[in-house]
Amino acid sequence: MALQTTDNHGQPKLERVFKDINENTESYTYRSPKGLLFATQFTQSAVALMELARYKDMEARGLIPDNCNFAGHSLGEFPALAAFAQIMSIEQLVAMTFFRGMVMQVAVQRDEQGASNYSMCAVNPSRISKLFDERMLRFIIKTIVGETGRLLEIVNFNISNRQYVCAGELITLDCLTEVLHYITTQKPNLEWINRPGSGTDEETSFSSFIRSIVRETQTKQKVVELKRGTGITPLQGIDVPFHSTLLRPGVGSFRECLASEIHKSNLDVKKLVGRWIPNVTGKPFRNDREYFELVYSLTGSTAVKGVLEAWKGKVITI
Repeated sequence: MALQTTDNHGQPKLERVFKDINENTESYTYRSPKGLLFATQFTQSAVALMELARYKDMEARGLIPDNCNFAGHSLGEFPALAAFAQIMSIEQLVAMTFFRGMVMQVAVQRDEQGASNYSMCAVNPSRISKLFDERMLRFIIKTIVGETGRLLEIVNFNISNRQYVCAGELITLDCLTEVLHYITTQKPNLEWINRPGSGTDEETSFSSFIRSIVRETQTKQKVVELKRGTGITPLQGIDVPFHSTLLRPGVGSFRECLASEIHKSNLDVKKLVGRWIPNVTGKPFRNDREYFELVYSLTGSTAVKGVLEAWKGKVITI
């Protein structure tokens, strides 16, 4: 089993998923420092099965309307499609989610115990100060990344100025926690962030403070333990930066997996049109050129581009 990643120069390369297995290997043991259910390849399959079981239970009780819309966030989109649209069997769902998890699991470097240096935190700007908002959060993250050269991104925009999820390395998430603690306790003037060029002295002072936090954090012990702070909460058990650009190289391999597990014979467009709300658009699915053009404008997908170039008439046959 292999997946496509990139080397240090950004060039594509194939990497073995199970690096310790060769032609003489007789067995393989999965390991996870917090238990296998915290290893994302097992977490994802278990969650997908649980969601499908919940749907089947509600269906048996007559609680699923025939004309309801359906959607799922991230991983949840796959059990949603399996449940409402029956585009894959239980076996295919498990295989697909397991491979999805393996792609993510091997995307990050791990120590001998299987631990990584990545995690995620939820951030609530409204709890930090009345004036703190998304633009200020973006400025702080950009500054930390600039000082460390390490991963830190906003990956989920859940509720404007109330709920964001940040993914990154433990050291950058620790820096973010310290900076937000400083803002909460010391209440520095940050209004200049919303008025670029109006607060040069304040910007210099604040940027200097962030640099000092970065230097202090870099001197800590190798294993950073994230702590809860005002307005920021570590997501316990997560050691993969989900939805971040770090995982982008694995998209091609996962696309191939989807193509092998989802058969055209199982696709009934009538179950999708007007009912399925994809993550990528947030709008009910339509089987017309305008909708596919919207998807292409949002994603730049080469697969969708090929569909558009080969389009015949106003409706595509799936």
